[in-house]
Amino acid sequence: MMRGYFADELLLMMPLFDASGVRLWGEVTGAHCGPLALALTDVAARTDEIVLDLTDVQFVSNSILEILTLLARRFTPPRSLVVKAGADLRLRERTIAYGWEQLATVRLEET
Repeated sequence: MMRGYFADELLLMMPLFDASGVRLWGEVTGAHCGPLALALTDVAARTDEIVLDLTDVQFVSNSILEILTLLARRFTPPRSLVVKAGADLRLRERTIAYGWEQLATVRLEET
């Protein structure tokens, strides 16, 4: 089994081939916290910049944002999490409650 790969009726997760990280398609719910945390932690063991590409995701639950925040808080620079997402997910405004704008170890790139 390829690490970082996951699929169920709502979500497909695959490793990125042009960067160190994973790309998701579909909807990311609380049920996906475990597989996503495992994939990101696995990538973090091999690189300093971990990319999470959510550009093809239509929904992200708050529990996923909590897990991403916990991971980012565990990182120390230069290790960081780069989250790429479409503006329609409204992550910039949603992550204010989690303090992302004050964390040096997480960067949100909206398209």
